[in-house]
Amino acid sequence: MSILSCRVLCLLAIVLCCVGVAPAASHGMLSPVELAKKKVEETLRLKGECEEATNAVTEAALAAQRFAHNTEIHLVTIAADQKEVEKRKSEGLQFIDNTTKAAEKATEVRDKTTASVKETRDNSIFLREKAEEAEQAADNAESATRDATSAIETAKTHINGVKKVLKELDAAVAAAKEKEKQVESQTQEQTNKTSLDEQQGHTEGNKAEQTQKEKQRQHYRSTVTINIHGDNLDALLNGAANNSGMALNDGSSSPALLRVPLLLLLLSVLGCMAVC
Repeated sequence: MSILSCRVLCLLAIVLCCVGVAPAASHGMLSPVELAKKKVEETLRLKGECEEATNAVTEAALAAQRFAHNTEIHLVTIAADQKEVEKRKSEGLQFIDNTTKAAEKATEVRDKTTASVKETRDNSIFLREKAEEAEQAADNAESATRDATSAIETAKTHINGVKKVLKELDAAVAAAKEKEKQVESQTQEQTNKTSLDEQQGHTEGNKAEQTQKEKQRQHYRSTVTINIHGDNLDALLNGAANNSGMALNDGSSSPALLRVPLLLLLLSVLGCMAVC
């Protein structure tokens, strides 16, 4: 091959190389140095987003914790008020939803930041004098991811705390209803017992009153009988004595014969009066 032909081929190869590189540059292909710089910038940006997400999930978790604590210490009072129960349940579900979403966002940003940190470390060797700055940026971002992980775990704990207190609230409501039923049952039993006691009291009172009246009637009868017996007895005795005297004075009959009919008559009269 002649020297001229070799020169032509070399020139053609150079032209083809230039033509191939130009389109590549126009499509955004970066040198390793530029790529390393971009990764550092990306890592710093994700570090900021990670910190914001961490703050957001921390606030949501603290709000959920306060709700759970407040609900727990007032559990019995809340359980007695149906409207307050419904309100607390709604608020609890909202706290769970808010904290869960914040934790998911923090997890997403943390994972992106972790990947960016790795790429920044891998490309820091191309930055030469700025390699130390790249490493520092990666360290700071990595610290932010650790904080995010801690906040996410705390958020999960407080989410479970809200779920737990809502279950306790349901149990307290059920216990309150059961206690209310027992109180109503005891009240009804007491009412029935009181009514029965009153009825028994009335019955016993009536019996006592009837007994007292009967005693009074018997006492009255006895008194009247005694009085009657006494009065009539005196009259009869006096009459008998007079009759006896008259008979003795007449001398028509013997005293013994006169006394027997009189005594029989007296006993008959007394027996009739006792029966009456």
